[in-house]
Amino acid sequence: MQKFLLSLFLAVAMVPEANSENHLNELNIDESFRAAVKLVESKQYIDAISIFNILAEQEIPEAQFNLSLLLFNGLGAPKNYKASLSWAWKAHLNEHETALGQVNAILDLITPELQDTVAEQLIEEFTELARAGDQMATVKLGITYTDLLVEPNNLDAYTWLSIGQAYGIEKASSLLTEVTDLLTIEEILVQQDAAARIFSELR
Repeated sequence: MQKFLLSLFLAVAMVPEANSENHLNELNIDESFRAAVKLVESKQYIDAISIFNILAEQEIPEAQFNLSLLLFNGLGAPKNYKASLSWAWKAHLNEHETALGQVNAILDLITPELQDTVAEQLIEEFTELARAGDQMATVKLGITYTDLLVEPNNLDAYTWLSIGQAYGIEKASSLLTEVTDLLTIEEILVQQDAAARIFSELR
């Protein structure tokens, strides 16, 4: 428990600066996050998890990470490795520095079937976001296809990373290079056609 609380306290220092227009409208992210941590300190876990959930839905990686920790430890809600993995993965994709360690800790406990279930649910979610115009969702899709599925899907990863590169996202370009090395030229040509078709639908 001490390690768990320490993780929360360390996360306070990493709360991103953001204005209310971009995230929580009337709420201040920093104040809300610190309030949630104080609730954890006082063992008011149900209230804490409610705040972290709101912040996590707004793509705040520190909140996503701490929400994962609470769900992993069964504080504020019954233990839920499935939800914990989902939030830890989202925190990782949003570049939380230690979220990947949390992801790996969960993967060590769960079955490959549950791992794929979470990955497929996230892929569905990110696909909807990408098709709705969220450009960074293309990169999240690429990484989820290659790194979270038990058996990587490099074909679909190539497709979405190609679209991310077309948007000018630098991270997509570097990841696309890595995926390209794993495919044959025949596979690449097929996925290029798929990327072109999807990209035309998004514009």
